[in-house]
Amino acid sequence: MTSLQTELRLDFAPQAQSHPESFELRAIEERGSVPLQVRPVLVPAWTRTDALEEYAPWLDKALIQIAPGRKRVRLYCSREVASRSRLTVQGGVPLPLGRRQEPLVETLVWVQTHSKRLRHFHDRPQARILDHTRFYDRDGQELPLPEYDPDSASFHHPQAVTGALVVEYTPGYSLYEIVYDSGEAQLSAEWFREMKLAWLAGNIHDATIPVVRVIAIGPEMVDQLTFTRNFWPSHAGVRTGFRALDDEPFVREGDGYRYIPRADHSCWERCKERVQPDRALLTTKEMIAVRNCVSAEQAPRFHYVEESRVVRTERISAPDNPELYIDVARPVELVMKLKRADDAVCDQQPPAGCCPEITLRFSGAH
Repeated sequence: MTSLQTELRLDFAPQAQSHPESFELRAIEERGSVPLQVRPVLVPAWTRTDALEEYAPWLDKALIQIAPGRKRVRLYCSREVASRSRLTVQGGVPLPLGRRQEPLVETLVWVQTHSKRLRHFHDRPQARILDHTRFYDRDGQELPLPEYDPDSASFHHPQAVTGALVVEYTPGYSLYEIVYDSGEAQLSAEWFREMKLAWLAGNIHDATIPVVRVIAIGPEMVDQLTFTRNFWPSHAGVRTGFRALDDEPFVREGDGYRYIPRADHSCWERCKERVQPDRALLTTKEMIAVRNCVSAEQAPRFHYVEESRVVRTERISAPDNPELYIDVARPVELVMKLKRADDAVCDQQPPAGCCPEITLRFSGAH
């Protein structure tokens, strides 16, 4: 009895494990996957330096989620196994979208073997050869290609051969949509602050972004994958485009920024004098105020202002009584000039294509 039990274990257990059923998670870029959307924020400029603390005034406005991100993943397994499986997500929620089929291309390589099975052999898929190498036996004799057996989803050759096939087949899979958030609830305050500073400084990928982990658990199988959260926009916006701190007349010194006058930075000089005329060493708040001043000067607002007018007085009498009348000052000509609509510090020219002066003459004037 003991011998029989031992023989059964040696024979049955390896057979049960020799052909485990396909059970694999894959994250594939496809329709329906969208990045996590956050509320846009404008900052004066982006920086490539390590002085990220200057963005602290905008931290409460950074990475505010408007809509969650969505990523689609596939679980390759049979329909029966899928019905007995479940997905758990660390940092998100899985939404099942049902069964799908889509062509898949796979390479099968023989090295003195007889058979190769398709990776996803459930549902007995049909397969066709797209391309192949020559096949040889151990003596170098060229042989015909292996033949496909749909019952086992395998390509077989009666002899041990060496070669490779590129095949296409259409396995079934279960499609899931993973709805994920910014990860703030999973992270320490310091970690999420690092992400927000990097986002404000021009590229959230300069920080370490936590992954979303998806775990599939089947009746006797398990698989997992991870993917990185995708943010849109991936950085804060700037009013006048990219401008690195290296191009600005500031040098980090201790806890402040030293202003270095330059001959070609007259607008910076005037804005600095407005914000802090007495000291060359500026605080972070003062440095940002100078930068804001220059940004406003580089995007000036103009409007037309009345410069002068010519009027003509006309008397309008009552139709039935000439003694009743009113004198009206009627405008005959207006001269409008283009001027700054904001408080200008630097000398800025009007936008190209604008008329610096417009003269309006009214019809009926004599």
